[in-house]
Amino acid sequence: MLPIILIFLSSVSLFTFCDVSTKQINEISVEKAAQYLSNYGYMKEIISLTLPNVPSSEVILRHNSVTISDALKKFQKFAGLKPTGKLDAATMEKMQQKRCGRPDVIALRQKGKYKWEKSDLTYSIESLTSELSESEVRDALKKAFDTWSAVTRITLNEISEKADITIAFARRMHNDPWPFDGEGGILAHATLPSSGILHFDSDEKWVYMNSDAISRYDTTDVLQVAIHEIGHVLGLEHSADSDSIMLPFYRDTVDNRGNYITPKLSASDVRNIQYLYGINDKETNQRGQTTTTTITTTITTTTTTTRRQQEYGSNFGTDSSNDDNDFNSDKKIDINCPDEVDGIITTDGSNYLFSGNKVYEFDRSGVKKEYLLKNLFPNGPPFVQGALSNSRTDKTLLFHGKMVFVYNLEKSTKKFVLQPNYPKKLPTALNFKPMGAFLWHEGSQILINCLN
Repeated sequence: MLPIILIFLSSVSLFTFCDVSTKQINEISVEKAAQYLSNYGYMKEIISLTLPNVPSSEVILRHNSVTISDALKKFQKFAGLKPTGKLDAATMEKMQQKRCGRPDVIALRQKGKYKWEKSDLTYSIESLTSELSESEVRDALKKAFDTWSAVTRITLNEISEKADITIAFARRMHNDPWPFDGEGGILAHATLPSSGILHFDSDEKWVYMNSDAISRYDTTDVLQVAIHEIGHVLGLEHSADSDSIMLPFYRDTVDNRGNYITPKLSASDVRNIQYLYGINDKETNQRGQTTTTTITTTITTTTTTTRRQQEYGSNFGTDSSNDDNDFNSDKKIDINCPDEVDGIITTDGSNYLFSGNKVYEFDRSGVKKEYLLKNLFPNGPPFVQGALSNSRTDKTLLFHGKMVFVYNLEKSTKKFVLQPNYPKKLPTALNFKPMGAFLWHEGSQILINCLN
């Protein structure tokens, strides 16, 4: 087996909650703080040069006090804390708060890539949880989808199969690259467009708008989690706006009197989703208040969102056009190369460039065709952090997280076919996060990192 060296930044959203007021705050070591800051994009992981046949134990994560201090200030500002640059009590408390597992700072900004190419979307529910009735799950998801579709030009309807967005309750390892961890910790995860994956952890104690159960702090409101994760499914990243549903840190959905607080979108949430998909023609604005209308599906509901003026962070950006073109393998597109590149391969005389959820076939004259990644590489990752094609084995490798997807190109049909038993996890001893890949001397496969 050829040696592999690697590192990665996950595109999947992993959402968790807790009530920190009842949780004991423990001391956090500098090393654990550095790992936390690295995991969520606030500081670089500096990896020692790793070459073929070098033991993985020689791969070292290095940091210094200056780097950590700067990263702490970034984290503290994002979390609404005083930016001291020190690992103080408030910072340790915030770091121990359950939260979304998706990074707050995106190292390689995928600007303008993550939006659906159509406005009429469908979703299906593949499995349920014993914690909630079927009607509660359907009602919660309907209400969560309606929360977004009420303010933007998107419709979302439930169908039985072959939906754009698949929703499931699952445990531990469950046929995707992102295993759950049992009760507590990770509650759910979702991918950016257009892979359409939304999974909830079945081991959690789920409730639906049950203020009595939520007040005990040992249950989780599925509606709050669903609205946040659907924001990711539609293309939104995290926000530092304390009112935003896309804030990575959980807030209870009951007040201090035990009354239920319905999760709502902030003004910045509304503005950002409308930037992606436009304004819902049925939306009515009255003195800063948005009254939403519902979509006709199996369950109907109406929500009201109060809008407050607050700007979204300047790092957010995307293409605001509403182009409904369907990119497929037999359609020639007159389009320039994208601004950002996730990987490039050459196989069977053709060049392919990966950018977000799309792949561009190109030659010296420019882009020949544009594909959706999921169409060209079926059953593959939502996007890649590294890609390489090995002429010795005639295999193409795509890296996403700690997973590798291996494809063969069928030359007669020009289709990439996922090999049996893939994707596979990379060796656990390689504690890296891959952000790039290339071939080394004598066919060795090198994975590299370039966080921040």
